[in-house]
Amino acid sequence: MVVVSRKRAPTGKVPQPPAGGGPGQADLNEVVAYNFRAARELRGWTQEETAQALERLVGQRLPQASISAIERAYEGEHRREFDAHEILAFALAFDLPLVWFFLPPPKDHRTLHHTTNTVSELYGLLLGQDRQLGPVYDRLRQLGVDEPTEAARTVEAITGSPSPARQASYSERRKQMLLALLDRYADGVDNAAEEIGAFFDHLRQVGVRGLVAEQLDDSDYVGLPEPHRRTKKSPAQI
Repeated sequence: MVVVSRKRAPTGKVPQPPAGGGPGQADLNEVVAYNFRAARELRGWTQEETAQALERLVGQRLPQASISAIERAYEGEHRREFDAHEILAFALAFDLPLVWFFLPPPKDHRTLHHTTNTVSELYGLLLGQDRQLGPVYDRLRQLGVDEPTEAARTVEAITGSPSPARQASYSERRKQMLLALLDRYADGVDNAAEEIGAFFDHLRQVGVRGLVAEQLDDSDYVGLPEPHRRTKKSPAQI
């Protein structure tokens, strides 16, 4: 019999990687931490009330400092890792679906540690792409969850009410969640576009020097001629 020796783990404190795994990177645990706080604020709970709600689910009363440490793990210096049962406890305590805790925080475009995906792309990984959904539907059918049949769709068209199959279908819920996420991001894009449009409208009215005067509150810039702008020559002028 061959005996393979095993190296002993070094004693002492094992260094931990920084939160997010490196500069400009994010850890999925950070996303959970962000959504933990978002869930608490959604419910209007204090950190003490949150600890009370979690007590029966995690088997102990977390001190307020532990709740604070969870929330500060998002973009913080200290890393916090969550196991699957903890995330389940969060979902039950806040009465929210598990998917809530993996939704991307707004405007977070950092790269997820050890991947080429960004945080803002998490919803695609979470809900799946069309090419990935076949196995999901197969598993759901094993659980008795079917997509609406043609007959069910005909009844829907006549009655105007969704069938039970549609209400329970993954594809319908996925579509609703994707539309909600698109609305959420589209609002931000629309607001940015309006702000950019307003900026250039104002710039056309006051000119570059007038804008500088406004920003610096410097009257020396007021009344000075605008910088000469080059105009493109038409083919006939060349």
